[in-house]
Order: sequence, then C-alpha cells, then structure tokens
Amino acid sequence: MNDQEKVVIGQVSSPHGIKGWLKILSYTDPVDNIFSYKSIFLKKEDEYLPYDIQDYSFSGKIIRVKLAGIDDRNQSEELVKCLIVVNRRDLPELSPNSYYWRDLIGFEVHNEDNLNLGILDSFFETGSNDVMIVIGSNKNRMLIPFINVEVVKKVDLKKKIISVDWNDGE
Repeated sequence: MNDQEKVVIGQVSSPHGIKGWLKILSYTDPVDNIFSYKSIFLKKEDEYLPYDIQDYSFSGKIIRVKLAGIDDRNQSEELVKCLIVVNRRDLPELSPNSYYWRDLIGFEVHNEDNLNLGILDSFFETGSNDVMIVIGSNKNRMLIPFINVEVVKKVDLKKKIISVDWNDGE
C-alpha cells in the first residue's frame, strides 16, 4: 500500500486489560464511524499490518477494540502508538460540496479578487465550524473558517484552488 492509497483514521493509545483489547483514539467524525471498517491496517514503523476488527465497545470518549489475533496484553503493548489506517477506496462516498480534509491540503487559497492568500496547511475543528490554516508567502499563518457558500465560494479539485470571500488581514 502506498501513501496515496491510505488514510489515517485513528491511533492505538494503550492496552486495555489482559486479553488483547486496545484503547484507541478515533479521528473519524463521529468517532464511532471507525467501527464501520471491518478490515484495518496498523502502521508499525514502515510496515502496514492487516487486522480484522473482532469486537469493539465505547462509552463516552473511551473506545476499545479487539483485533483478531491479538489475544494477550503483551501483543497489545507492541501496537501502542501505531496509526490505524484504511484503504482510501474503502472510504464512504461524499455528498457534493463535501471533502476529505487530506484531499485539500496543499491547495492554493485565493480571495475573490484572485489574490493568492497562501497554501492550505491544515485544518482544526472549533465546534461551530472547521478552520483552515493557510500559510502565506511571508510564512504568516492565516485562520479562515471553512464555511461553504458564506466564506468558501468554490473548491476546484482539478486546479487545486479554494476560492474564499476573505481579505488578507481580516
């Protein structure tokens, strides 16, 4: 599996109990969407190890998973800090005007006057909306809310440009 075919959906945080269960961090939204993938890969160093999810449970923010073949604490301890990865082709289809964040990283961000504001470096969630972190040519960081229609006017996947209603310095 190469880098273009994989998507990180979580990370192993610690062992849970003595029977091979793992506590994990889910990067999916909502967090229980991580259980919609029957087969996953754990990235251990430069290797992708395939696993089937045998069982899972979650309560509040605590998510536990039992992987087939991981049957004791020693085995689960070896997987701590591994990234949880799926094949890109296994991701759900998106509705129009929806995007996976990873697909937009590196896009140019232009305002409505076609002024290049910078390159989209990353996103973060605020609760009310997602926010783009755009790095300008002067290396300054600019925070721009990712609000479709109101702020984000167009996402051109072919040209790799996000057009926004935003002025440098707002």
